[in-house]
Amino acid sequence: MNERKNLRNLISSFPVEKISTAALDQRYILAKRRGDYITQICTHPRYGHVEREEIRELQFKAVKQSFIHHYNDCSFYRNYCKDVGVIPDDIRGFEDVIDIIPQIPAETFKKGGILSVPIDRMIGVVTTSGITGDPAYLPRDMPSMVKVAELSIRLLINVYLPRAAKKLEITPRETVDYALKNCALELFTPTWEESSTWLVQLLKFPLSLSDLIGVHHYFRLKNFEFDPKKTLEDIKERNKENKMMVFWAFPYIIGALMDYMDESGERLELDPTGKNLCVMVLNGGWKTLEGKKVDKDKFEKRVEEYFGINRDWIIDTYGFGEANFGAVDALCPEKRMHVVTQAPIAVTRDPDTLEVQEYGEEGLLSVWDPTMNSYPAFIITDDIVKITDIYECPACGRSSQDIEFKGRAEKAELRSCALKVQQLLSGESIDLLEKFRVKDVIRIGVGYRFGDEIKPTKDD
Repeated sequence: MNERKNLRNLISSFPVEKISTAALDQRYILAKRRGDYITQICTHPRYGHVEREEIRELQFKAVKQSFIHHYNDCSFYRNYCKDVGVIPDDIRGFEDVIDIIPQIPAETFKKGGILSVPIDRMIGVVTTSGITGDPAYLPRDMPSMVKVAELSIRLLINVYLPRAAKKLEITPRETVDYALKNCALELFTPTWEESSTWLVQLLKFPLSLSDLIGVHHYFRLKNFEFDPKKTLEDIKERNKENKMMVFWAFPYIIGALMDYMDESGERLELDPTGKNLCVMVLNGGWKTLEGKKVDKDKFEKRVEEYFGINRDWIIDTYGFGEANFGAVDALCPEKRMHVVTQAPIAVTRDPDTLEVQEYGEEGLLSVWDPTMNSYPAFIITDDIVKITDIYECPACGRSSQDIEFKGRAEKAELRSCALKVQQLLSGESIDLLEKFRVKDVIRIGVGYRFGDEIKPTKDD
């Protein structure tokens, strides 16, 4: 315990944020020299504050770079493009991306394996079930994960560190020092060895990093079991030493813990003023396990009351596993749901006709994500949303789009489109999906790792 604490104190003495910034600055400079627009947009020195016109130009160039890669290296996608009559030379501007580059309905990933790199370069497979319960299998390689890491570090340093420091009334350097010395991570999920769901697999890189710097983390659904009594006791004990606690959870499991707190008559006072930097990150899913809708505002007020966490640090998120796309309402005084991944181009489509809509209209979220190297993440989702154009938020100064999740689509036209695309899946794609698919993954989401497909199942 003392060794870990000493390690944290040592690391906190270094200007971690300046070292990280310098490293990303070098990545950006090298990317500009090489004409690597994907890395440029992920490591941009003004990430989070880039003007709309510059973002649009970089998005176009990054998506075209990604399109060329997937056209050349993914046989399924190349055949799809040939079927609709599109080649890379047709993409000459931003509007061409939206009008011409073919997209894949998310449903397709449940029917076939899609890859743009050799299978031995995969580092894992993420699953996401959608509304049908049938999982999609989404392979990840190292470049895809590195891009998420790069943009996440830029986002933390450029956007959230200054705003957190301002709220705490200390300097950014003091904020980093405090966080490294005091942080503990409470994860209301299974471990990544147990679950392949994308919200769990998303934790793999930051937790590996936290291990290196001595930051504690604890899984509260290990072995798919939840003990609210022990969890509550552990939180109270840990809070004596780790004043900064970060909770990563689905609303339903926090709801179960609060129900137990009702029974036991207990309440916590973790951070009523917000100065301890206790953060509750709620990962969507605003329904109970029985499917009943949860009122988000009432739920967050309940979290504030039961845990004693300042409302500013109760954060809602939005994302989906088919792309490196996400949004959060963190540290915006008006709690606007800002898109935090500035690389993907995002619009909506009419659910009935699949025509691209004007910004602000309610429709199917449709993205072209250039940061996904392992497969073409040019996706039409079944999420009904409203999304704005890029703008500078008057409340927090961020340059981004805002998104508002409205629900799931009926998918009549989308399903028809998906069926057309699925007809292009080859026998190779079907075989690849079988390599991704493991019976336990389908049943309960237990984690898949490469090599599992060659192990005999219980029925063999």
